[in-house]
Amino acid sequence: MEDFISASHDVVFKALFVDHKDCLRDFLRAVIDLPLTEQDDVDVLNPELYPDVAKGKSSRLDIHVTMPDKKFNVEMQSRAKDFSSDRVLFYWSKMFTEDIESGSEYQSLDQAFSVNVLGFSYLTCEEYHSSYSIRENIRYDQFSDKLSIHILELTKLPKEIDGSDDKQMWLRLIKAEDEEALEMVRTNTQNPMIHKAIDAIYELNADKALREQIRQRDKALRDYENDMSVARSEGKAEGIGIGRAEGIGIGRAEGIGIGRAEGIGIGEAKNLIENVKMLMTNTKKPLAEVLTMLSITQEKYDQSLALLNQ
Repeated sequence: MEDFISASHDVVFKALFVDHKDCLRDFLRAVIDLPLTEQDDVDVLNPELYPDVAKGKSSRLDIHVTMPDKKFNVEMQSRAKDFSSDRVLFYWSKMFTEDIESGSEYQSLDQAFSVNVLGFSYLTCEEYHSSYSIRENIRYDQFSDKLSIHILELTKLPKEIDGSDDKQMWLRLIKAEDEEALEMVRTNTQNPMIHKAIDAIYELNADKALREQIRQRDKALRDYENDMSVARSEGKAEGIGIGRAEGIGIGRAEGIGIGRAEGIGIGEAKNLIENVKMLMTNTKKPLAEVLTMLSITQEKYDQSLALLNQ
């Protein structure tokens, strides 16, 4: 039997909610506590699993959702090193302002919700759900309801299961690491949308083409990170060597600094290009798709080529 792939994997997470918008609406209703109904149309603006990076856009398996007067950016993040509060604010601000045109009324801006499901502990609090808005520091008066950021930490879910709490049960579904945990969710909730999502996760696990995409992407990311680590080590060693050989006194200190920086840069660039070419050969996929699988922007790829061609 093949290994179970949890909905906490970003590919499965996105595939689940893109394919089942009614489940996505119920998930948002539960985790943000919004009065959403079946009459609220859900429009996913980026349904593709591997977004285009031809113009240097970064690879993110987020879900960009619009509803009447509302926008949502929903993302599953399992890698702590790829997450930060500045990153959340950056993408929230892009979403908030993307539709405003010159001469438009600012009042026409929609509410913008950033929903971040984390597979690791990020905040120092004990609660698994933290929500942020713009408020006055002393009186806590709300300045605007247009900004809403939600951090949901799967590692902090309570030990006691509350089947009547849809938010908790949705997050337990996403966290479930095997079929036993998934069936535990089914047993403890009567929510038909969660039951539907459980069945969908089984279907996604049985999709051989999707599993192969996940396997290739995960392997490519591991190879890339390993190559970058090796490149940094080799570049640092090479740079220090150059600095020691050429630097005397103050020049030695400067040589080490310059050599280290140049060595690391060239080493990283060389490994990046080689890794991309190897994956293109093995998968027969175009450059843009391979860059996305490796989470490399077109801009970084072009800069690496230019560095090696100097």
